[in-house]
Amino acid sequence: MYDPDDHEFERWEDQEEFENYLIDGVGFADPGSDSALRAATPDNPRDQKCPTCGWPNVLTRIDRARGYQCNACAVAIERGMDINYYEGDD
Repeated sequence: MYDPDDHEFERWEDQEEFENYLIDGVGFADPGSDSALRAATPDNPRDQKCPTCGWPNVLTRIDRARGYQCNACAVAIERGMDINYYEGDD
């Protein structure tokens, strides 16, 4: 059974370990923030559109593969705000 006072169950031993956590060899774009988005790299460019609002080039391929949305949408949904949908360059 999980005991919150038993430090053996802590996932992250220190802030540095958390901030440097890698998924597919890529760390967080903004360590220490509320964002779950991964850093852009030559192999993981920020070239994907957000599946929620449609804004281009806001997510990396790893972000999209994990089903993430852009930070603006995540914040809007969490705070009950309107989403700023992309209307394109028509």
